Amino acid sequence: MIRSMLASSVSWYLPVLFLSCLAWAFAFSLEGALRERRFVLRFYRWTPPLMVAGLVVSRAFDILSLSSLNPEVALMLDQGASISEKIRLLLTGQGALEGALFAFLGFALFAPNLPSLRGCSPETSDFVRSRMMTHAGIWAVMLLMLLFQQDMYASPETVPQRPTVDIANWSAFFLVVLFTLLLMMSGEILTATAHLASSGETSLLFQRAILKMLVAGVVAWACLFQTEVFTSTWWDRPLRDERLAVGLMIATYGTWVALPHAFSTVAESLKTPGSSQAEDLGWCFSFVAMVLLIVAGMMADALHIYGEGSEAFIAAWKGVALLLFFGALSMLLPTVGFDAAHHPEAWWFRATLLLGLPLGVLMSDAAWLLYPAVLLAGASVILVSINLQDRTSLRERRPLLLGMSAWFVCCSLLLTSDNPRHMLQFALLAVVSVSVCGAVWLRRQNLTMAQK
Repeated sequence: MIRSMLASSVSWYLPVLFLSCLAWAFAFSLEGALRERRFVLRFYRWTPPLMVAGLVVSRAFDILSLSSLNPEVALMLDQGASISEKIRLLLTGQGALEGALFAFLGFALFAPNLPSLRGCSPETSDFVRSRMMTHAGIWAVMLLMLLFQQDMYASPETVPQRPTVDIANWSAFFLVVLFTLLLMMSGEILTATAHLASSGETSLLFQRAILKMLVAGVVAWACLFQTEVFTSTWWDRPLRDERLAVGLMIATYGTWVALPHAFSTVAESLKTPGSSQAEDLGWCFSFVAMVLLIVAGMMADALHIYGEGSEAFIAAWKGVALLLFFGALSMLLPTVGFDAAHHPEAWWFRATLLLGLPLGVLMSDAAWLLYPAVLLAGASVILVSINLQDRTSLRERRPLLLGMSAWFVCCSLLLTSDNPRHMLQFALLAVVSVSVCGAVWLRRQNLTMAQK
């Protein structure tokens, strides 16, 4: 009989799980290198999901048997707890996060079996699996560091006579499922866009993931609007509630993937062979840098915990400079073979902005200052792309004019606000409204090309 939690009794369990997930982050290279070593490849693929499954089984055993060595049982259940209370704790507490991580890793492993990839070539299947595993590995490492705290896997020093913490309601389970789906679909979109230039076999995966993401994203933001994220005090200490912080992180990440990144990928596929990619990328980089510097600096000044005036701006600009440096550095990756996208330099620049959102939080709390700035920068990316590609007369460029008007209104409201939550709202409104105009423009471009 198991007398203590698996991760507590086996001290190496969580470190090995972390390292195995980190190894998944390099699946884009290791999958091909290990293809001839079948046993090693299977071990590499299955280690993370099976180890997470072990955590779920161990926690379920502890809760159902009311083991007082489990901190959740000690704090939330008494010895007369009903089966419904036990199941609710399992599905809303730390077990929900473990189950979500298991589902996320398993989805990446079996991604080539999705209906939207039915009939694709073995090369495409291998590409999708390796890139989905890479995406899942990167996020799994971040989730382990943010949500899998050591105190959740250590026996309590003292056991209270009665429960001292209430069990979360079922809405917690719903939110965990929702944001897990957002991560899964974000991985689908990124993987599909990275392969669209090689073949059209991932186009259906891309289209279906966009539709699902739009629905789930609306629900996710609607749920976040009811939380402390949109209060005046949350931004002073974002990580005091890790689940809520990760929820905002995933929602912002998913919004950027489904709107600016997806639009840019489609727009790049419509470019003529004679278009200047260097010019497009230069304008895009310049506008993104300008928006990040201004908005992140204003966010720091509004919070006051980073100082005031120039001191606050300098604190924010450190994070912006680091993000832009790695963004510029990532543009060199196509020179070493990572060039499957239509415009690989731009694809890698956007991917770096995306990954800078969660990775930055692990390095500094100041990274939260970049969230409204990156959303507003996403709207700028769409407008720059439309302006550089649309060569029609000004009167016929209604989507661009409407998008620019929406961007200027939201930008003006953001710049005149001194409340971080309002800045986030205006930035979100900007990227959504500009994306709608971008969708109208794309539809008109497709109709024009069909008539030709």
